[in-house]
Amino acid sequence: MRDIVYITGHKNPDTDSIMSAIAYADLKNRLGEVKAIPVRLGKLNQESKFVLDYFGIKAPQIKESMQLQVKDLDIDKGNNIDPSIAIRSAWDIFQQGQTHSLAVVDGENKLVGIASLSNITRYYMDVWDDRILGRSHTPIDNIIDVLAADIINLSDKTKDYSGKMAVFAMDGERLEEDSDMISEGDVVITGDRKEYYQALFEKNISLLILTHGAKMDEDMVKLAKKNNITVLSTEYNTFMASRLLPMTIPISHVMTRDNLVYFKTEDSLDQVRDAMAESRFRSYPVVDPSGEVVGSISRFHLISSEKKKLILVDHNERNQSIDDIEEAEILEIIDHHRVANLLTTGPIFFRAEPVGSTATIISEMYLESGIRPSKEIAGILCAAIISDTLLFRSPTTTETDKRILSRMSKIADLNPEEFADKMFRAATSLKGKSAADLVEGDVKTFNIGGQDFRVGQVMTMNPEELIPIMDELKDLMEKKIKAKGESTFVLVLTDIFNQKSELLVVGENFDAIKEEFGEITSNGTINAPGVLSRKKQVIPRLTAAVMSGR
Repeated sequence: MRDIVYITGHKNPDTDSIMSAIAYADLKNRLGEVKAIPVRLGKLNQESKFVLDYFGIKAPQIKESMQLQVKDLDIDKGNNIDPSIAIRSAWDIFQQGQTHSLAVVDGENKLVGIASLSNITRYYMDVWDDRILGRSHTPIDNIIDVLAADIINLSDKTKDYSGKMAVFAMDGERLEEDSDMISEGDVVITGDRKEYYQALFEKNISLLILTHGAKMDEDMVKLAKKNNITVLSTEYNTFMASRLLPMTIPISHVMTRDNLVYFKTEDSLDQVRDAMAESRFRSYPVVDPSGEVVGSISRFHLISSEKKKLILVDHNERNQSIDDIEEAEILEIIDHHRVANLLTTGPIFFRAEPVGSTATIISEMYLESGIRPSKEIAGILCAAIISDTLLFRSPTTTETDKRILSRMSKIADLNPEEFADKMFRAATSLKGKSAADLVEGDVKTFNIGGQDFRVGQVMTMNPEELIPIMDELKDLMEKKIKAKGESTFVLVLTDIFNQKSELLVVGENFDAIKEEFGEITSNGTINAPGVLSRKKQVIPRLTAAVMSGR
């Protein structure tokens, strides 16, 4: 089975992050190297939603943790049994040596109990009284199966065999004299004693078991039918038949019903370890979110488990990635940003190029592998390049981006200028967006000069739409950095087509940032003409501002 690898962009994902994860997963799957699953670490922005809808591609699932869960393990399958099966049948399963406990499930495959080897041995070593068949509501099918019996007559009336179990080995006089020896409803085991069958039927027993393969003539069969008495014949001798009969009781009579220890597929391995440490079972049932039993796990599964495998695209900073990234094994990084502070436990494949978009690099990798992307994949790669380079308006744009967009747009049958206009209009509309949406949107955290900076960006074609919510934005930004213990929040308000930005700044470094960028606007923002790129124009100048203020 191929390894499962998750591919993800950064938190608060932008279009490049989402589309690069999807496209690289597609490439990996087509190369057949692994089973690649694209995931995301946050909500889709308007632009990404537009792109996915436009090309008819499903959004990646959200991934909140890289901790191993039960569903990530290669759990044991197929150890579910019905409550009605005989304990002898369960014993036979145990004797195969594949498991030491069985999940007992109802008709909807929901857990109702657990049957272990110790359940059977403990109860069987108890001295059961001779009425155990009735108390346990043993079905006739169990008796037939365990004794490998032939049916001579099967009563058409349902009986619970509430009488005692008895071996008939006396003479007829004692049967007549001692009325308690054989009574109504009893289960009687006997050999080939034809002369006493009628007397037993007259006692109105519930079940007659003939041993050594004994048969019954037609007249006696008719009498059994008349009296609604079931008659079976087994090849076992009387000793073996009487020994096996208690093993026909249903497993539900001996299974554990209360305080069941089981796990859900969504449980983390830490939760499983803690629960196993407090119990001593050899294996435990596993249920899916609907409550159906899907298998079982044991301590062996915890010992043999490996970390989840992860590929990062469009980022290589720890604080921009999934929170518990140390729980994962990072295999690759594909990025176009600066090399930052992410540590790995071993050597990895790291491809970083100074281009305008991670999608440019992914596109190159398709071309290098000789695999032609589908029209849809080529389309989302184009969208990501257009988004990150602002259709070549951004200073991060390179000739490589232009060349790759030209090639991919031909595969996608896409006019870049027309598509860019549609995408940017969909992405920059602030209609229905609250201040909270903007503060939680396209935001990344950077460590600059030993301080944590939160830097977000809002792209718009109508900057005036932001004026009424400026005060609310500031208030929410201040609350955010206070809650996160960060020093400064910079929200870059970018006017795409006029190619300029304004910086809305709260926190400790306002004066230094103002000094670096220039004049204050009437809205209290810092004017930043010609600034479009957060990566290439904002972060370097924020770094310079902080370092100069030391």
